[in-house]
Amino acid sequence: MTTKATTRQAGFKRRALVLSTGLSFMFGALATGNALAQANSRNVPPAEWNKIVEAAKKEGKVVLYATMAPPVHDRIVAGFNAANPGIKMELVRVVGAAMTTKFEQERLAPNVEGGDAMITADVRWAMNIQKQGLLKTPVGPNAGAWPESYMKNGQIVFLGINPWVLNYNTNLVKTPINSYQDMVRPELAGKIGSTALVAEVVTIWFKWLDDTYPGYLEQMAKLNVKMYPSSVGATAATASGEIHANMFSVIPIDNALHAQKAPLRTVIPNPVYGFSYGGAIVGWAKNPNAALVAMDFLMSVRGQQALVGNQEAASPLPNVPGSLDTTKYKMQLLDWEKATPESLKVFEAKWNKLFGTR
Repeated sequence: MTTKATTRQAGFKRRALVLSTGLSFMFGALATGNALAQANSRNVPPAEWNKIVEAAKKEGKVVLYATMAPPVHDRIVAGFNAANPGIKMELVRVVGAAMTTKFEQERLAPNVEGGDAMITADVRWAMNIQKQGLLKTPVGPNAGAWPESYMKNGQIVFLGINPWVLNYNTNLVKTPINSYQDMVRPELAGKIGSTALVAEVVTIWFKWLDDTYPGYLEQMAKLNVKMYPSSVGATAATASGEIHANMFSVIPIDNALHAQKAPLRTVIPNPVYGFSYGGAIVGWAKNPNAALVAMDFLMSVRGQQALVGNQEAASPLPNVPGSLDTTKYKMQLLDWEKATPESLKVFEAKWNKLFGTR
Protein backbone atom coordinates (compact mmCIF):
# COMPACT_ATOMS: atom_id res chain seq x y z
CA MET A 1 0.00 0.00 0.00
CA THR A 2 1.33 3.44 -0.94
CA THR A 3 1.01 5.95 1.86
CA LYS A 4 1.14 9.73 1.62
CA ALA A 5 4.49 9.65 3.47
CA THR A 6 5.88 7.17 0.91
CA THR A 7 4.68 9.33 -1.99
CA ARG A 8 6.17 12.43 -0.37
CA GLN A 9 9.47 10.62 0.25
CA ALA A 10 9.58 9.56 -3.41
CA GLY A 11 8.98 13.18 -4.38
CA PHE A 12 11.92 14.30 -2.26
CA LYS A 13 14.04 11.65 -3.91
CA ARG A 14 13.15 12.88 -7.40
CA ARG A 15 13.74 16.54 -6.49
CA ALA A 16 16.97 15.63 -4.67
CA LEU A 17 18.20 13.86 -7.81
CA VAL A 18 17.54 16.99 -9.85
CA LEU A 19 19.39 19.09 -7.27
CA SER A 20 22.38 16.76 -7.18
CA THR A 21 22.81 16.99 -10.99
CA GLY A 22 22.48 20.13 -11.67
CA LEU A 23 35.63 33.07 -7.32
CA SER A 24 47.99 47.08 -8.51
CA PHE A 25 46.90 47.96 -11.39
CA MET A 26 49.06 50.68 -13.03
CA PHE A 27 46.77 53.28 -14.43
CA GLY A 28 47.03 53.95 -18.14
CA ALA A 29 45.21 53.60 -21.40
CA LEU A 30 43.06 50.51 -22.00
CA ALA A 31 44.07 48.13 -24.72
CA THR A 32 41.34 46.14 -26.43
CA GLY A 33 40.55 42.94 -24.47
CA ASN A 34 43.13 43.66 -21.78
CA ALA A 35 42.84 44.93 -18.22
CA LEU A 36 44.93 47.78 -16.97
CA ALA A 37 48.51 46.77 -16.15
CA GLN A 38 49.02 45.60 -12.58
CA ALA A 39 50.40 47.63 -9.68
CA ASN A 40 50.72 47.09 -5.92
CA SER A 41 47.47 48.37 -4.44
CA ARG A 42 43.84 47.23 -4.44
CA ASN A 43 42.75 50.87 -4.21
CA VAL A 44 41.98 52.74 -7.42
CA PRO A 45 40.86 56.34 -7.93
CA PRO A 46 37.21 56.65 -8.99
CA ALA A 47 38.16 57.76 -12.50
CA GLU A 48 40.30 54.67 -13.05
CA TRP A 49 37.62 52.39 -11.62
CA ASN A 50 35.13 53.93 -14.05
CA LYS A 51 37.50 53.06 -16.92
CA ILE A 52 37.59 49.45 -15.73
CA VAL A 53 33.80 49.30 -15.51
CA GLU A 54 33.40 50.75 -19.02
CA ALA A 55 35.94 48.27 -20.38
CA ALA A 56 34.05 45.48 -18.64
CA LYS A 57 30.84 46.58 -20.38
CA LYS A 58 32.64 46.37 -23.72
CA GLU A 59 33.69 42.82 -22.84
CA GLY A 60 30.05 42.20 -22.02
CA LYS A 61 30.40 39.17 -19.76
CA VAL A 62 32.43 37.38 -17.12
CA VAL A 63 32.77 33.62 -16.80
CA LEU A 64 33.02 32.45 -13.19
CA TYR A 65 33.87 28.87 -12.21
CA ALA A 66 32.52 28.11 -8.75
CA THR A 67 32.08 25.12 -6.49
CA MET A 68 29.50 26.34 -4.00
CA ALA A 69 25.96 25.07 -3.59
CA PRO A 70 23.65 25.76 -6.57
CA PRO A 71 21.30 28.08 -4.62
CA VAL A 72 24.28 30.29 -3.65
CA HIS A 73 25.33 30.43 -7.29
CA ASP A 74 21.84 31.52 -8.27
CA ARG A 75 21.93 34.37 -5.73
CA ILE A 76 25.39 35.51 -6.91
CA VAL A 77 24.38 35.61 -10.57
CA ALA A 78 21.09 37.39 -9.87
CA GLY A 79 22.75 39.93 -7.57
CA PHE A 80 25.65 40.65 -9.93
CA ASN A 81 23.52 41.00 -13.04
CA ALA A 82 21.11 43.35 -11.24
CA ALA A 83 23.98 45.50 -9.95
CA ASN A 84 25.92 45.58 -13.22
CA PRO A 85 23.71 46.16 -16.27
CA GLY A 86 25.69 45.60 -19.45
CA ILE A 87 27.83 42.81 -17.96
CA LYS A 88 26.43 39.30 -17.87
CA MET A 89 27.78 36.75 -15.41
CA GLU A 90 28.02 33.18 -16.67
CA LEU A 91 28.60 30.88 -13.70
CA VAL A 92 29.68 27.28 -14.24
CA ARG A 93 29.58 24.88 -11.29
CA VAL A 94 32.77 22.78 -11.23
CA VAL A 95 33.35 20.46 -8.26
CA GLY A 96 36.62 19.35 -6.71
CA ALA A 97 39.78 18.75 -8.71
CA ALA A 98 37.86 19.12 -11.98
CA MET A 99 38.19 22.90 -11.64
CA THR A 100 41.98 22.70 -11.47
CA THR A 101 42.05 20.48 -14.55
CA LYS A 102 39.72 22.78 -16.47
CA PHE A 103 41.69 25.91 -15.71
CA GLU A 104 45.02 24.26 -16.52
CA GLN A 105 43.73 23.06 -19.89
CA GLU A 106 42.48 26.55 -20.71
CA ARG A 107 45.75 28.18 -19.64
CA LEU A 108 47.66 26.00 -22.09
CA ALA A 109 45.18 26.65 -24.89
CA PRO A 110 45.16 30.47 -25.25
CA ASN A 111 42.59 30.45 -28.06
CA VAL A 112 40.00 28.71 -25.89
CA GLU A 113 37.55 30.97 -24.09
CA GLY A 114 37.01 29.68 -20.56
CA GLY A 115 36.88 30.82 -16.96
CA ASP A 116 37.95 34.33 -15.99
CA ALA A 117 37.70 33.92 -12.22
CA MET A 118 37.00 31.31 -9.57
CA ILE A 119 35.35 30.63 -6.27
CA THR A 120 37.05 27.50 -5.04
CA ALA A 121 37.14 25.42 -1.89
CA ASP A 122 40.56 24.05 -2.88
CA VAL A 123 42.67 27.15 -2.29
CA ARG A 124 46.01 25.31 -2.59
CA TRP A 125 46.03 25.40 -6.38
CA ALA A 126 45.26 29.13 -6.39
CA MET A 127 48.17 29.63 -3.96
CA ASN A 128 50.48 27.65 -6.24
CA ILE A 129 49.67 29.56 -9.42
CA GLN A 130 49.85 32.82 -7.48
CA LYS A 131 53.48 32.01 -6.73
CA GLN A 132 54.00 31.72 -10.49
CA GLY A 133 52.57 35.18 -11.08
CA LEU A 134 49.46 33.79 -12.76
CA LEU A 135 46.77 35.63 -10.78
CA LYS A 136 45.55 39.21 -11.06
CA THR A 137 45.22 41.55 -8.10
CA PRO A 138 41.58 42.42 -7.36
CA VAL A 139 41.00 46.16 -7.33
CA GLY A 140 38.02 48.42 -6.79
CA PRO A 141 36.15 50.33 -4.10
CA ASN A 142 35.19 47.18 -2.19
CA ALA A 143 38.46 45.34 -2.83
CA GLY A 144 40.38 48.27 -1.35
CA ALA A 145 38.35 48.11 1.87
CA TRP A 146 38.45 44.33 2.25
CA PRO A 147 39.98 43.08 5.56
CA GLU A 148 43.62 42.08 5.09
CA SER A 149 43.14 39.08 7.38
CA TYR A 150 40.84 37.63 4.73
CA MET A 151 43.34 37.93 1.89
CA LYS A 152 46.03 35.46 0.91
CA ASN A 153 49.16 36.98 -0.63
CA GLY A 154 47.18 40.03 -1.73
CA GLN A 155 45.41 38.25 -4.61
CA ILE A 156 43.27 35.44 -3.17
CA VAL A 157 40.13 36.60 -1.38
CA PHE A 158 38.72 34.52 1.47
CA LEU A 159 35.01 34.95 0.81
CA GLY A 160 33.29 34.20 4.09
CA ILE A 161 33.35 31.64 6.88
CA ASN A 162 31.55 28.36 6.27
CA PRO A 163 31.02 25.69 8.94
CA TRP A 164 30.88 22.06 7.93
CA VAL A 165 27.64 20.58 9.23
CA LEU A 166 25.92 17.22 9.57
CA ASN A 167 22.31 16.32 8.84
CA TYR A 168 19.81 13.51 9.27
CA ASN A 169 16.38 12.38 8.10
CA THR A 170 13.85 13.18 10.81
CA ASN A 171 11.42 10.53 9.53
CA LEU A 172 14.00 7.81 9.95
CA VAL A 173 16.07 8.94 12.97
CA LYS A 174 13.94 9.31 16.09
CA THR A 175 16.73 9.87 18.62
CA PRO A 176 18.21 13.27 17.71
CA ILE A 177 21.75 13.50 16.40
CA ASN A 178 23.53 16.51 17.89
CA SER A 179 27.22 15.68 17.49
CA TYR A 180 29.71 13.60 15.55
CA GLN A 181 29.70 11.09 18.41
CA ASP A 182 25.97 10.59 17.89
CA MET A 183 26.63 9.62 14.27
CA VAL A 184 28.42 6.42 15.22
CA ARG A 185 25.64 4.81 17.23
CA PRO A 186 25.41 1.06 16.51
CA GLU A 187 21.82 1.30 15.22
CA LEU A 188 23.03 3.55 12.39
CA ALA A 189 25.34 0.90 10.95
CA GLY A 190 25.01 0.85 7.16
CA LYS A 191 22.76 3.93 7.25
CA ILE A 192 25.35 6.73 7.37
CA GLY A 193 26.87 8.65 4.47
CA SER A 194 29.69 11.11 3.89
CA THR A 195 31.76 12.49 1.01
CA ALA A 196 34.73 10.67 -0.49
CA LEU A 197 38.11 12.36 -0.91
CA VAL A 198 37.04 14.22 -4.06
CA ALA A 199 38.80 17.45 -3.06
CA GLU A 200 41.66 18.42 -0.79
CA VAL A 201 39.33 20.21 1.63
CA VAL A 202 37.46 16.95 2.23
CA THR A 203 40.74 15.25 3.10
CA ILE A 204 41.57 18.10 5.46
CA TRP A 205 38.15 17.81 7.15
CA PHE A 206 38.55 14.06 7.66
CA LYS A 207 42.02 14.63 9.12
CA TRP A 208 40.59 17.24 11.53
CA LEU A 209 37.94 14.72 12.55
CA ASP A 210 40.61 12.07 13.16
CA ASP A 211 42.82 14.48 15.14
CA THR A 212 39.90 15.82 17.21
CA TYR A 213 38.34 12.44 17.98
CA PRO A 214 41.08 9.76 18.06
CA GLY A 215 39.75 6.41 16.88
CA TYR A 216 36.69 7.97 15.25
CA LEU A 217 37.52 6.90 11.70
CA GLU A 218 37.92 3.32 12.83
CA GLN A 219 34.43 3.50 14.34
CA MET A 220 33.10 4.88 11.06
CA ALA A 221 34.68 2.08 9.08
CA LYS A 222 33.05 -0.55 11.29
CA LEU A 223 29.65 1.03 10.61
CA ASN A 224 30.11 0.75 6.84
CA VAL A 225 29.72 4.45 6.03
CA LYS A 226 28.69 5.01 2.41
CA MET A 227 30.90 7.48 0.53
CA TYR A 228 29.35 9.81 -2.06
CA PRO A 229 31.05 11.84 -4.82
CA SER A 230 29.76 15.14 -3.42
CA SER A 231 28.09 16.64 -0.35
CA VAL A 232 25.13 17.55 -2.56
CA GLY A 233 24.65 13.87 -3.38
CA ALA A 234 25.08 12.71 0.21
CA THR A 235 22.60 15.26 1.53
CA ALA A 236 20.11 14.46 -1.22
CA ALA A 237 20.39 10.78 -0.31
CA THR A 238 19.62 11.64 3.30
CA ALA A 239 16.54 13.66 2.38
CA SER A 240 15.26 10.88 0.11
CA GLY A 241 15.75 8.15 2.73
CA GLU A 242 18.51 6.30 0.87
CA ILE A 243 20.59 6.81 4.01
CA HIS A 244 19.52 8.03 7.44
CA ALA A 245 22.27 10.56 8.18
CA ASN A 246 25.14 12.40 6.49
CA MET A 247 28.18 13.71 8.31
CA PHE A 248 29.57 16.19 5.74
CA SER A 249 27.63 19.09 4.27
CA VAL A 250 27.31 22.87 4.23
CA ILE A 251 24.24 24.88 5.18
CA PRO A 252 23.30 26.15 1.67
CA ILE A 253 22.98 22.58 0.39
CA ASP A 254 20.73 21.67 3.29
CA ASN A 255 18.65 24.83 2.97
CA ALA A 256 17.74 23.98 -0.62
CA LEU A 257 16.07 20.83 0.68
CA HIS A 258 14.56 22.59 3.69
CA ALA A 259 12.83 24.86 1.19
CA GLN A 260 11.23 21.74 -0.32
CA LYS A 261 9.99 20.68 3.12
CA ALA A 262 12.32 17.69 3.14
CA PRO A 263 12.44 15.71 6.42
CA LEU A 264 15.96 16.96 7.08
CA ARG A 265 17.53 18.48 10.20
CA THR A 266 20.81 20.37 9.97
CA VAL A 267 23.19 20.35 12.93
CA ILE A 268 26.19 22.62 13.47
CA PRO A 269 28.40 20.48 15.71
CA ASN A 270 30.35 22.02 18.54
CA PRO A 271 33.32 22.13 18.18
CA VAL A 272 32.99 22.81 14.47
CA TYR A 273 35.52 22.97 11.67
CA GLY A 274 35.14 25.74 9.10
CA PHE A 275 36.69 27.01 5.90
CA SER A 276 36.59 29.92 3.48
CA TYR A 277 36.09 29.71 -0.26
CA GLY A 278 38.86 31.40 -2.18
CA GLY A 279 38.10 33.95 -4.89
CA ALA A 280 40.72 34.75 -7.54
CA ILE A 281 41.11 36.10 -11.09
CA VAL A 282 43.29 34.10 -13.47
CA GLY A 283 46.00 35.91 -15.39
CA TRP A 284 44.84 34.52 -18.75
CA ALA A 285 41.25 35.75 -18.37
CA LYS A 286 39.61 36.68 -21.68
CA ASN A 287 37.37 39.18 -19.87
CA PRO A 288 39.80 40.63 -17.32
CA ASN A 289 37.97 43.88 -16.62
CA ALA A 290 34.65 42.13 -16.12
CA ALA A 291 36.45 39.71 -13.80
CA LEU A 292 37.65 42.67 -11.71
CA VAL A 293 34.10 44.00 -11.48
CA ALA A 294 32.81 40.55 -10.49
CA MET A 295 35.40 40.07 -7.74
CA ASP A 296 34.75 43.56 -6.40
CA PHE A 297 31.03 42.72 -6.30
CA LEU A 298 31.74 39.58 -4.25
CA MET A 299 33.64 41.75 -1.77
CA SER A 300 30.76 44.22 -1.42
CA VAL A 301 27.97 44.10 1.16
CA ARG A 302 25.52 43.18 -1.60
CA GLY A 303 27.77 40.40 -2.84
CA GLN A 304 28.33 39.13 0.67
CA GLN A 305 24.57 39.00 1.19
CA ALA A 306 24.35 36.70 -1.81
CA LEU A 307 27.08 34.51 -0.34
CA VAL A 308 25.78 34.25 3.22
CA GLY A 309 22.07 33.97 2.39
CA ASN A 310 19.96 33.35 5.47
CA GLN A 311 22.65 32.49 8.06
CA GLU A 312 24.34 29.99 5.75
CA ALA A 313 27.81 31.48 6.29
CA ALA A 314 29.49 34.32 8.15
CA SER A 315 30.86 37.39 6.38
CA PRO A 316 34.27 38.98 7.07
CA LEU A 317 32.46 42.31 6.76
CA PRO A 318 30.50 43.73 9.70
CA ASN A 319 26.74 44.20 9.63
CA VAL A 320 26.00 42.08 6.57
CA PRO A 321 22.31 41.11 6.72
CA GLY A 322 21.87 37.35 7.04
CA SER A 323 25.43 36.67 8.24
CA LEU A 324 25.75 33.64 10.52
CA ASP A 325 26.79 34.34 14.13
CA THR A 326 29.74 31.99 14.61
CA THR A 327 30.52 33.27 18.11
CA LYS A 328 28.07 30.68 19.44
CA TYR A 329 30.41 27.88 18.47
CA LYS A 330 33.93 26.76 19.18
CA MET A 331 35.10 27.05 15.59
CA GLN A 332 38.46 26.20 14.12
CA LEU A 333 39.19 27.53 10.64
CA LEU A 334 41.17 25.64 8.04
CA ASP A 335 44.77 26.87 7.92
CA TRP A 336 46.31 26.11 4.53
CA GLU A 337 49.84 26.61 5.81
CA LYS A 338 49.40 23.92 8.47
CA ALA A 339 47.60 21.46 6.20
CA THR A 340 50.77 20.46 4.37
CA PRO A 341 50.60 18.20 1.30
CA GLU A 342 53.02 15.80 3.02
CA SER A 343 50.81 15.33 6.08
CA LEU A 344 47.71 14.90 3.90
CA LYS A 345 49.42 12.26 1.78
CA VAL A 346 50.15 10.20 4.90
CA PHE A 347 46.58 10.63 6.07
CA GLU A 348 45.14 9.65 2.67
CA ALA A 349 46.92 6.31 2.94
CA LYS A 350 45.19 5.70 6.26
CA TRP A 351 41.80 6.76 4.88
CA ASN A 352 42.14 4.54 1.83
CA LYS A 353 42.99 1.57 4.01
CA LEU A 354 39.84 2.12 6.04
CA PHE A 355 37.36 3.08 3.32
CA GLY A 356 38.89 2.00 0.01
CA THR A 357 40.58 4.12 -2.64
CA ARG A 358 38.82 7.06 -4.25
